[in-house]
Amino acid sequence: MNGTTIYHVCFGDEEHYYFGSIAAIYERFTPEQLGVSLSRLWSFGITPERPYKNRVCTIFRGVIQRKKGNRYVRRNNR
Repeated sequence: MNGTTIYHVCFGDEEHYYFGSIAAIYERFTPEQLGVSLSRLWSFGITPERPYKNRVCTIFRGVIQRKKGNRYVRRNNR
């Protein structure tokens, strides 16, 4: 992705974690903790309209909303 995708991992209503990629989720959690393997999540194809759900967790995909910067303009005006 282009750096705007976020993955939200929920364990029940109390534990929430946020990651920039599916692979990053597996840096923090094991497949046993999530109840799903990395290859299964890739093949599932999580979309904003279709989160992954199992008895252990729910994984949502969304887009980070950011303010548009104007760094390029500032650099060229110096």
